[in-house]
Amino acid sequence: MGAPEALIEHFRACGYHPRSDKHSNCLAEAIVADLRRHCPRIREKLDAGSLVYDLNFTILAGQAEWNVDLVFGPPALSASPATPRQAPSRIEVAVEIKAVMTEHRKAAKNRKRDLEAHHEHVHNYDNLAIAGGVLLINAAPTFRSPLRPAPTEHKNPLRLVEHCVEELRRVAVRGGSTGYGLEAKCAVVVDADNINLPTARLIQQPPRHRSVTRFITTHSSRQSATTTGGASPALTRASSPSASPCPCPPGSTPPPRPRPAAP
Repeated sequence: MGAPEALIEHFRACGYHPRSDKHSNCLAEAIVADLRRHCPRIREKLDAGSLVYDLNFTILAGQAEWNVDLVFGPPALSASPATPRQAPSRIEVAVEIKAVMTEHRKAAKNRKRDLEAHHEHVHNYDNLAIAGGVLLINAAPTFRSPLRPAPTEHKNPLRLVEHCVEELRRVAVRGGSTGYGLEAKCAVVVDADNINLPTARLIQQPPRHRSVTRFITTHSSRQSATTTGGASPALTRASSPSASPCPCPPGSTPPPRPRPAAP
């Protein structure tokens, strides 16, 4: 199964909780599996131990910290080459995963700002680093948030999906080591009401024939050669191993992310 399909398996087993990072961790691991399977240069580097990845990694640029869902880079000199998941010594690729599951119009604007802040921080850290963004969009007519007492009804959900994709299109993309923007971005569209978990599904047919489900802008040849040896890492394409990276057993509910203590 590919990365989007692995995410669907996660939703069917675990559902979605806005204060849990399990859905983004699941998708990040599936992206790694896709890149390993379909980008020979990345697979060679991971197998050789010259490239590692980590999840929920904090990038420090000056005095500013930014926690990123998925990062790639070379390992520390003292690191074990047999462990592909470990903290890189420096960041070459940083991928941020954001979700719009309900309140689409307000959330899409906020996620756009998040992705713009993401590429700014990554390029302040290293202008040669690749900044990628993934936007998960929910097309379900109804959604139950565990933070609300009742489900939310979405009027014209496909139009809301189009609105979110248009917001993503407005996130700047740069084509080299100069300029402003992400190097790669894509949207994954799902139908997940968070009520009847087994009915979660991937939306394969984009509304009005727009490339919604597989919307992606690949990075430039300079950046492609930097990490993949010329292969283009399409973040939502391809297949991962048959075992799902979902960490939840069937029927379980992800725990809420702990709230910070009051000052």
